[in-house]
Amino acid sequence: MGYMVRYYAAGPITAKALQQALTALEPALKIDLGELLHGDQSLGQVEVNQAQGDLFEDDLRNTIRIVESTGYGAAIVPRLRASRAVVVADLDWGARGPEATMQLVAPLWTALRQLSPGLAQWDGHGVYDGDQQVVDLRGR
Repeated sequence: MGYMVRYYAAGPITAKALQQALTALEPALKIDLGELLHGDQSLGQVEVNQAQGDLFEDDLRNTIRIVESTGYGAAIVPRLRASRAVVVADLDWGARGPEATMQLVAPLWTALRQLSPGLAQWDGHGVYDGDQQVVDLRGR
C-alpha cells in the first residue's frame, strides 16, 4: 500500500539538485536509480520530469482535469501550467505504515520547497501551497 504525491515546481529541478538538497538535510536519505531510500529501507520511487516532456505533460493534464472538476481551480490552474518540473513521489508504506513513512520522507518536502516554490498535489486529498490546502480533492 502506498501514496502518490506530485510537486509542481515553479522553477526547474534536476534529480542531482534534489539528491544534493536531500543529503544536506538528512544524510540517510538518497535517491538511487529512482528509488528513495532511508539507509537501506526503500520508501518508494521518485522521478523528476521536466516541462515539455511526455511524462510531465501527462501528469500536468491529469492534475489540471481533477482540479478543474472541483470548480475551485481558477487561481491554481495558471500556476500549474507555469510549472517547470514535476517531482513524482510514489511512496510505499511497507511494514512501517503511513505515519512512520511520512516522518522518514519529511525532508523531501523541505528539499523541494528549498529548490523551488511550487504546489503539491496529494492524491485523493488536496493541492497544497506549502502547508496550506488550496484545493480539496477528497473524493476525487
